[in-house]
Amino acid sequence: MKAFLILGLLIFGINCVELESGVPILLKEIKAIKTEHTEFTFLLDLELSQGGKVSEVVSLVGDLLEQMKRDQLNDDLEYAHRTTTLGLDIEWLIIVLRNLTKERQDKNNQLNELNQILVGLQLQLDALTEQLNILNGKEEQLRQTRAQEAASYQARQENNSKVLAALNEIIPKLQVAVFDQEGKSLLQTEQFEIVEKIKRELGHNHPIAIMVALTTKFDVPTVKRIIDKLEHIRNAVIALMQQEDEQETQSQITFQTVLQEIAELRERFSKDFEVTSQLIKKRTNDKVLLEKRLTIINRDLSLTEQLLIQTREYKEQYDAAYAVRKGKRISEIKTVQQAYDLVENHAKKQKQ
Repeated sequence: MKAFLILGLLIFGINCVELESGVPILLKEIKAIKTEHTEFTFLLDLELSQGGKVSEVVSLVGDLLEQMKRDQLNDDLEYAHRTTTLGLDIEWLIIVLRNLTKERQDKNNQLNELNQILVGLQLQLDALTEQLNILNGKEEQLRQTRAQEAASYQARQENNSKVLAALNEIIPKLQVAVFDQEGKSLLQTEQFEIVEKIKRELGHNHPIAIMVALTTKFDVPTVKRIIDKLEHIRNAVIALMQQEDEQETQSQITFQTVLQEIAELRERFSKDFEVTSQLIKKRTNDKVLLEKRLTIINRDLSLTEQLLIQTREYKEQYDAAYAVRKGKRISEIKTVQQAYDLVENHAKKQKQ
């Protein structure tokens, strides 16, 4: 349309002269052109009817036709470049979208695996904590038991020592009484002293005190039998005290061995606890980084999807605008081409 207006202005600038021969016929042919571009045919009609030379009109229309063809060619080239670029942009966005989608799926899978690992590590840490608590409780109970055993051992040995001391005192006195020259009267005195000594040292209900106190005939044979029994008891007490010492020594060794085993287990569990804690910390940091990356991926996915939609819409609009523009220009070129053919043929006939 702009070209038609420019052409019109040029046509109006031509001086009015007499019509060339054959122009009226040419005007009829131009008016017969079927076109929607009535402005162009009107201006061309006006130029010829005002006396414009056919040769000049041929030149003007020819120049206009070439310019319109160049414009269309440039528009085609621009469209080809632009639509190719848009197509590549769309393909690139699709690839980006596909890659982001795959990466999101991979990251989600990694996150699920990481959550499972963290659950396993936490269970392992809880188990180690329980084991450490059990060891601590076992050690505390072991120490309490050992303290109770040691106190019991001490009490038994003190009692055994008291019995042994009393026997060591009583037996010599009985032995002296047996060989005393004054005989029976001295033995009765010793019996009373012995009974009182035993009651005082061992208690009123001790079997030895009761045995001596109930002995009615306190003669030499009876005292010898009592001495034999007391010596047997003394030997048994000595053996018992020795056995108690051995058992106490063994208990202490066992106690220290178990303590050492507990300490080794605690050290091993503590190391495992520390390693597991560090793994949980590392995996938790990995999870935070994964979640951050997923946030970025989801954001980029949304932006890419929007940009892809916008680019496709823009390309569709651009294609539609180009199609309308091209259709209109092709129609204009066709109209101008028809007019050019008419005036050119008329000019050739004038030269013949």
